[in-house]
Amino acid sequence: MKYIGLVFSLLFGTSALTWSYSQAGLDSGALFLSVLGVLWLIAYWRRWRWFAGFGLLTFIAFAAYGLWISLPAGLMILGALGGLLAWDLQEFTLRLRNALPTEDVRGMEARHMGRLLIVVLAGLSLAGITTFVRVQLTWELVFGLVLLSAGGLIQLARWLGTRGE
Repeated sequence: MKYIGLVFSLLFGTSALTWSYSQAGLDSGALFLSVLGVLWLIAYWRRWRWFAGFGLLTFIAFAAYGLWISLPAGLMILGALGGLLAWDLQEFTLRLRNALPTEDVRGMEARHMGRLLIVVLAGLSLAGITTFVRVQLTWELVFGLVLLSAGGLIQLARWLGTRGE
């Protein structure tokens, strides 16, 4: 289940960002994001752990830049959310590979996927709210909020990971 989730998250995040950049006429950015999504998948299969962090930061940077140049906020949030989910699932999968045979791996996976569902629903709710609420923010504030949100979610994922689940 976690493998399907990882592939779907990568496809989801890459598609949202790529489509937005392509529709804005930024074809080089769209091509870069497409290649990044494919490379991330290859890196996962080759177990290049470092690539997930690079991919997450790149997705967030492209989402923040997309917000700055007035690309659809909902799609930028969806792209960042897809990158966050892919990063989290890759880290979780690597952690499960080191699980002891006596540990309840299926239970750990089910609890983790439940928590991810909450994050996804919160992210999608936020993306839905952006279609109705229009607030003028400076790009510095938007960039800071995106980084703060990503940092908070990463810290939450680490905190949940230290609990052994």
